[in-house]
Amino acid sequence: MSVSSTSAAGTLPLDPTNQSNHRSEGFELVQIPIHVDRPQADQTSPQPIRQGIPIPRALLASNERLSLADANGRDVPLQHRALNHWSDGSPRWILLDFIIEPNHATDAPWTLSNTRENLDSPASTPSIHVHETKSGHLTVNTGQTCFLLQPGQFPFSAVRYASLEPARVVASHLNLTDDRGRVQSLIVERMTVLDRGPVRATIRVAGHFKGRATCQVIAHLDFFATTGLVRIQLTLRNPRRAQHRGGLWDLGDPGSILIRDLTLSLKLPSSERPAVVWSAEPETAPAQSATPFEIYQDSSGGEYWQSRVHVDRSGRSPCQFRGYRLRASDHRSTGRRANPVVSLRSDAIAISAAIPDFWQQFPKAIEVDESATLHLRLFPHQSTNPHELQGGEQKTHTIWLNLGLSSDAPETAALAWVHNPPTALPAPEWTIQSQAVPYLKAHAPQTAGLLAELLESIVAGDRNYMSRRDQNDLYGWRNFGEIHADHEDAYYEGTRPIISHYNNQYDSIMGFAVHALRSGDRRWLALHQELARHVIDVDIYHTSQDRPAYNGGMFWHTDHYRDAATSSHRAYSRANVPPNRSYGGGPCNEHNYTTGLLHYHYLTGDPLASEAVLSLADWVIAMDDGAGTVLGLVDDGPTGLASRTTEPDYHGPGRGAGNSLNALLDAWLLTCREHYLSQAETLLRRVIHPHDDINGLILLDAERRWSYTVFLSVLVRYLDLKSEAGQMDSTYFYAKDALSHYARWMAENERPYLDHPDELEYPTETWAAQDLRKANVLRLASAFEHDVSLAGTMQSQADRIADRAWLDLARFSTRDTARPLALVMLEGWRDCYLRGFNHSAQSHDAGPPRSDVELGHPIPFSTQKARVLAALRSPRVPFQLLKAIVSLPGWNIRRITRQSTLKSEALP
Repeated sequence: MSVSSTSAAGTLPLDPTNQSNHRSEGFELVQIPIHVDRPQADQTSPQPIRQGIPIPRALLASNERLSLADANGRDVPLQHRALNHWSDGSPRWILLDFIIEPNHATDAPWTLSNTRENLDSPASTPSIHVHETKSGHLTVNTGQTCFLLQPGQFPFSAVRYASLEPARVVASHLNLTDDRGRVQSLIVERMTVLDRGPVRATIRVAGHFKGRATCQVIAHLDFFATTGLVRIQLTLRNPRRAQHRGGLWDLGDPGSILIRDLTLSLKLPSSERPAVVWSAEPETAPAQSATPFEIYQDSSGGEYWQSRVHVDRSGRSPCQFRGYRLRASDHRSTGRRANPVVSLRSDAIAISAAIPDFWQQFPKAIEVDESATLHLRLFPHQSTNPHELQGGEQKTHTIWLNLGLSSDAPETAALAWVHNPPTALPAPEWTIQSQAVPYLKAHAPQTAGLLAELLESIVAGDRNYMSRRDQNDLYGWRNFGEIHADHEDAYYEGTRPIISHYNNQYDSIMGFAVHALRSGDRRWLALHQELARHVIDVDIYHTSQDRPAYNGGMFWHTDHYRDAATSSHRAYSRANVPPNRSYGGGPCNEHNYTTGLLHYHYLTGDPLASEAVLSLADWVIAMDDGAGTVLGLVDDGPTGLASRTTEPDYHGPGRGAGNSLNALLDAWLLTCREHYLSQAETLLRRVIHPHDDINGLILLDAERRWSYTVFLSVLVRYLDLKSEAGQMDSTYFYAKDALSHYARWMAENERPYLDHPDELEYPTETWAAQDLRKANVLRLASAFEHDVSLAGTMQSQADRIADRAWLDLARFSTRDTARPLALVMLEGWRDCYLRGFNHSAQSHDAGPPRSDVELGHPIPFSTQKARVLAALRSPRVPFQLLKAIVSLPGWNIRRITRQSTLKSEALP
């Protein structure tokens, strides 16, 4: 496929690095091929798509209007906005919104093009009108349906239909029932218009349920032009902290909230005889019944539906039966896996509803009662036990509604596509040439046979990731999207299969995104989106009420070679406390992966994703801020929690510092706020220096120092981002020279980990996969090396280490387990990209050699705790500390003492 930029002079191959293809004078036509996949067999209804597209640097102006044509050249109404920009202000990622209509052809690529108009020109496509009143009410008119939103009712206070007179009004409300049976209605605090355009309008609603414990709600309501479609993304959050006594995070913690039922209800405006039209599973013909009606999914319906993965705070699974049950006025049935569409209709109008991943995120229920009210039970009361939302945990439920006319038939077809939605991805060649995602190529060379085999095993074959979910029943609202940590089986001695969660270790979210973009395969895209949504909701600690070292942070994967028990996705359980040894902890800088979440935001525009990236970056800053701790009364300098790796006093290159630096860089990319870059560079200078005594760091001690290459890999990314931004300043040269210093040492001293298996506690396949990163760091560093001969030595050493890594990996039957695959998705693919690349010919314009820049000398970092202990040796400090404490407003010595004790809990 040719990806091209055309002008009056003809068609030129598009090379984003070739400035002759960039806009200079006049208008140049840019055409981007988009592959649209519409798998739903029934294509009789409109299907909205939202998709991010990468754009080469300087190719488009920030105010440039785009147009979209289907496979037959037919214009498609389009809405678009830039999500991210290159340093020159041109768009790097653009979010597209469009609607596939039944007459749109999808048998060939669609074409996204620029036009001679800019965004200030009037749109020629249908528009949604959003009107805000001084009283805080909102009216959203799609052209077919008019929705009135006001603080007293959620999601709508009224719905009116343009073609109906007199107006019909649909009533709606969202109720939460607590574990004592008390019903609470949502209190809406504010409504904000996030987007309004020719295709989609989005309203953000913030509110809370106020009972024994306040439960927050963040909802995003999407409305679509010329339709009655509404997408509701409803996030329920417990903002309280978990108590996690002893550093243990089991279910049943006092900070949890117990929910008996959470239901969105919509009532028909008329008492006319209502009817229910429904289909329980995809590809089944719709049926019709009178009220009442119920479909309830109690478990996954899979062979292992009683898996221990579902245990609640009592240690028992709440699942009552396999699959779902359906009860209608004249029908009773059961089944395994329901993905229903239910429509409630009167003589005039119909309300259709579908909940994506209905069975996958059980328990779920949809009911219609005799009062003509449709109930969408997100946490259904039919479940045996109340649903526990842990302290700092949230859950996002998605609902699709279609509010149309009863004459529009069949009603269920309007939402049948929801359970297998259409996708749209740019042609892989376009994404590769855009350079918005580095180290990307479409296919592995034939010599990379093992790489291709391992990547294929993720999406195909008997052990693909979807089938692994079935084998461990990784379903249910808290588990769906998670990766089973099957590599932990090797040294596990308990009841099998092990229940072990991998979370986002080594950024599998990013790995899935890379392979979705380079292949265009929707299976990779599904894995990317499902894991991202799981991590955002369950694996991030959504509270501000705990210590700064934990607030907003990311939880670890399950502890090694232990069962998750009742710790769920929070690593440390009371069931696993070893005798005579300290145990426990919480979110930690060593497990902070943000780049995949950033790209999930680029690909979907999901505001929850951008909020997650910023939460994790702000966590880095807060955990390192000594003023936020009790010890700050003596010394408010940095704590060192953001830069430590493995040991409290090690602050050299390692994955803790590397992940912290990377999170700050992602936040800088997302917001362009210099505050994040400044924090990143402060951290960088603390951790590494061009004159470090590398031998003194004992980097060849694999068990303690293996992750130093994680930091060096992020250091390369920092240099690339600074170079793109044109910021070739003193810190850039400092980082470049530090990288060269370490790479030279690596070229002379590094070796494959499995050369000395006796030095490893567990000589597993993962060590071979880790060698791939080691080789890639050497190759990347060679591009910054001014000595051509030394750059060649680095590349040769990298090839030797990588070749050995693939040979070692091939020896293990466990090479296709979760941990090595997470590494291979990124580092194995990067090896494929970098192998044989002539870095000396492509080296960065990295400025003067290291000897031309004043670098100073390394200054060892001392943690806040060490500094305070040293200060307390002074006889004056205890008196000053006591004076500072009693001068605090509302001081409480018990609270201060307790806080200080909590700080001493062990971190992993």
